[in-house]
Amino acid sequence: MNEWISVKDRLPEPETEVIILADRRGDKVITTAMYEDGSISDEDSKWIWYEIDIDYDIENDKYLIPEGWWEYKHYLDDDVYNNAVDDTVTHWMPLPEPPKEE
Repeated sequence: MNEWISVKDRLPEPETEVIILADRRGDKVITTAMYEDGSISDEDSKWIWYEIDIDYDIENDKYLIPEGWWEYKHYLDDDVYNNAVDDTVTHWMPLPEPPKEE
C-alpha cells in the first residue's frame, strides 16, 4: 500500500486523480480528488469543466482552471461535474492499480 504524502512535501501532477485526506472542522475526510495548478486551460484539460468560476488569460486567449483541489463526480445524476474541495487537504496518495484480470 502507498504511504500518505504531505501537501507540504509535494503535490501530485495536475489533473491526476488521487486519494486525499482533508480536515473538515476537525473531522478527517478521505475521498478522491485532483489538483489543478492554475496553468491548464479548459480546452486542454482532460476533465469536463461546466459552470465553474473560471479565470480568463488575456495574453493566451484561454480560460484557465483555477488552482486548487477538485472533486470529480463520477456517478452523479445532475450536471455538476467538478466541485472545489473546500476543506483543507493535508495529505494525498496515488490511486492503487486496478486488479489484474484473470
